[in-house]
Amino acid sequence: MKENLAKSTVVEAEIVFVIVAFTVMFLYFVPAARQYADAIVTLLAIFVIIQLLRVFGIIREIKEYERLVVFRFGHFHRVSGPGWIVILPILEKANRLDLRVQRMDLPPQEVITADEIRVRIDTIVYYRVKDPAKAIIKVQEFQETVSGYVFAALRDIASNLTLNELYGEIEKVNDIVKVKITPMTSDWGLEIIDVEVQNLKIPDTIQQAMHVRRQAKEEWAAAQYQARAQRTLIEALADAASKLDDKALSYLYITEAIPKLAEGASTKIIFPTNFPQMPQGVEKGTDEAMTLNLSGLLHEGDTLPEKLAKKKKKTTE
Repeated sequence: MKENLAKSTVVEAEIVFVIVAFTVMFLYFVPAARQYADAIVTLLAIFVIIQLLRVFGIIREIKEYERLVVFRFGHFHRVSGPGWIVILPILEKANRLDLRVQRMDLPPQEVITADEIRVRIDTIVYYRVKDPAKAIIKVQEFQETVSGYVFAALRDIASNLTLNELYGEIEKVNDIVKVKITPMTSDWGLEIIDVEVQNLKIPDTIQQAMHVRRQAKEEWAAAQYQARAQRTLIEALADAASKLDDKALSYLYITEAIPKLAEGASTKIIFPTNFPQMPQGVEKGTDEAMTLNLSGLLHEGDTLPEKLAKKKKKTTE
């Protein structure tokens, strides 16, 4: 604010110098205008005086969104503005305030959560001056004071929340901070529009641990879904099998289960049962009698007697 006032003062002084130089040159090079010299000089003098009063701060221009808090002999006298305001030199002092909504970026603040994790928080506060007199009289440097109260509120709230709760309820944290500081700031003539906690920065080790934990939860959920699907499939098969008799189950076992079990290169299948009765015409003890073609049990084709008859026929020929 002071830098802007200094720049405007320099600009106004330059404008005054240019106008005075232009008027002198105009009267010198235009003789016909000399008959109006008195009026021109009078107007020029008034303009110069006004500009000098503005340069020295006796006349101040207050914009529509600004107010001037004036003290006379050290006592609060009035709140002036907008427009041109005359400040009596030596007798009066004035402070200029902006009534628009202001944004205050607070520096990162470190807090400790309930589970003893250090977190750095970036906060933005939106406020406006509602009562200029209170903002000047009741608090010194209200921006710094507000930032201090916001930090204190954040530390108090974070100490009662775990890291997950702080992440999950960040909107509630904003509202709680606003509620905590509003009673104090209202006494200072300020209105808190909003409080926003924007960034939460935690140590890298904690971030990695949270990532591993989240991944483990996802894998556990996937395993649960897979187990439920398997249970549903088994229940469906059990329900279907309960409607079949023993012969149908034996057929399904032979045609479906045994071929799948025999797919491995080193798989052995042992049937815990007696061999079927030898067909007529086959003597016991012969090699043909000891041969059992499982393909006849597992696949469609000739039966065992038919294959033995074919083999004898070939031998005779």
